Amino acid sequence: MKNSSLSLCKSIRSLRSIHCGLVLCTFCTGMLLFTGCGHKKEEKTVEEALEFKEIIPIPEDDRSTYSETKTAHAAKGTQSATTGQTIPEEPEEFDSPEEFDSEEVVSAATEPLPTRIPDPVTAQDLFHEGLEYFNQNQLEKAIESFHKATRMEPTLVEAHKMKGLAYKKCGEIPDAIASLREATRLDPNNSEIYFTLGTLYAQRGTPDDAIQVLEKCVSLNPKNEKAYYNLGCLYGKKDFTNRAIASYQKAVKINPAYIAAYYNLGVVYNNEKMFDEAIETFRKVLSLAPENHDAHYNLAFAYNQKGMYDDAIDTGEKLLELNPGNANAHFLLGDTYSKLGKFKEAKEEYDIYKQLVFIR
Repeated sequence: MKNSSLSLCKSIRSLRSIHCGLVLCTFCTGMLLFTGCGHKKEEKTVEEALEFKEIIPIPEDDRSTYSETKTAHAAKGTQSATTGQTIPEEPEEFDSPEEFDSEEVVSAATEPLPTRIPDPVTAQDLFHEGLEYFNQNQLEKAIESFHKATRMEPTLVEAHKMKGLAYKKCGEIPDAIASLREATRLDPNNSEIYFTLGTLYAQRGTPDDAIQVLEKCVSLNPKNEKAYYNLGCLYGKKDFTNRAIASYQKAVKINPAYIAAYYNLGVVYNNEKMFDEAIETFRKVLSLAPENHDAHYNLAFAYNQKGMYDDAIDTGEKLLELNPGNANAHFLLGDTYSKLGKFKEAKEEYDIYKQLVFIR
C-alpha cells in the first residue's frame, strides 16, 4: 500500500511537470508571435515593444494620369514627364505616406478607346499604344509595345519607366529593375524613378541596393516623405539606429500627419530605452489615430518601463476596451500589477493571458 501511494505521488508530480512545461511552451510561442525574434523573457517581465511597420509597397491599385501634353513631352529626347504626387495611406504600415505614386496608370487620351488601336508608325505611337494596353491591364501587350518603342528610340525614358512598371505588375521583378535602371541612366535626375527602383530593391530583399538608390532619391527630392520612411525601415533592419531615427524624423517633419512614421519612430525609441521620447511619440500617434491598438500597447509598455505604472494600467485598460481579446495587453497589465505589489490582480491578468493563449 505504501509503495502504491508513493507511485501515485510520483505520477502526480510528473503530470504537474508536464502541465507546467505545456504552459511555458505556449507562453513562449505566443510572445514570439507577438514581438518577433528577440531576447528571452521571464514570465512576469515585459522587455520588448511591438515590431515596426514594414516597407511601403508600390501600390497596385492607385491610379493617376498623364495628360496628352505630358506624354507628348516625354517622347522628346531623354526628358521625362512630371507626375503628380499622391498621399500615402497608413499601412498597415508601414501602414503610410502618399506622395509620389510609382504605379501610374497613364491615360493617353480623354476620348473613349477606339475599337481598334491604329497601327503604330513611330516610337511615340508605340509608346501611346503601350499606355492604352497598360490602362486596359493587357500587360504583356503593353510590355511588347514599350519594348518596340525603346528599340526604335532607345532614349525614350518614359517607355523604359512604364515597361518597368508593367513588368512589376506582372511579378517580373528582375526585368522591372533592369528597365528602371536604364531609365535612371537616361534621366539621372528623376527622383520618382529612383523611388520606384529603391522600393523594388527593398521588396526583392537587397537592402544595400535599396538604401543606395533611396539616398539618391532624397538627394534629388528632399521632400519625399515616403522615401525617408522606407529608408528608416531599411536602416532599422540593419541596426543603423541613428540613421533610422533621423529618417523617420524627416518624414514626419515633411508630413506631420504621417502615422506610420511616428509609429516606427516610437518603436525605435522603445528599443533604445528612450522612453520619454517613446511616450511623446506614441501620444502623437494616438492623437492622430485614437484606436490604433499597437500604439496603445507600445505606449503602455513605455509607461511600464519608465515606472509610470498607473499610466501603464490606464493605457492597457483602454486597449482592452478596444480589443478585449488582446492577450498581450493582459500580460502587460499582469507585469505592471506585479511591479506595484498587487499580486492578486497580477495573477488574474496572467490567468486570462494563459487562457487566451490556450484558446488560440
